[in-house]
Amino acid sequence: MTPADRLAWRTSTRSSNGENCVEVAPTADGAIIRHSKNPDHGTIAFSHPEWVAFVREARDDVMSANGVAAITRIGTDTLVKSLNTEVELRFDDGEWSAFRAGAAAGEFDFSSQLASA
Repeated sequence: MTPADRLAWRTSTRSSNGENCVEVAPTADGAIIRHSKNPDHGTIAFSHPEWVAFVREARDDVMSANGVAAITRIGTDTLVKSLNTEVELRFDDGEWSAFRAGAAAGEFDFSSQLASA
């Protein structure tokens, strides 16, 4: 079991049965993402300010400036590429749309959890 396996991973409530989607785990100082159907492809970790920026960029479909991961489109897919490691996470339109909808609904705002930690 890896440290990532011990995290409380969650997906957007808009994901189909929590499968094949963006998985997010809050951490003590931010969040980590991975692809649920390919968890062995790696993770991308964000500090709290970087996570807030990433979620805003994903939600608003704007250019990445969070300093950790670039969000780009490849046809109908979305590629989230780490700027610090070799990790690249590719999501299809349904997977990314579910994450964006969850972000818009505030599902990935972990500010209150960080404040109580």
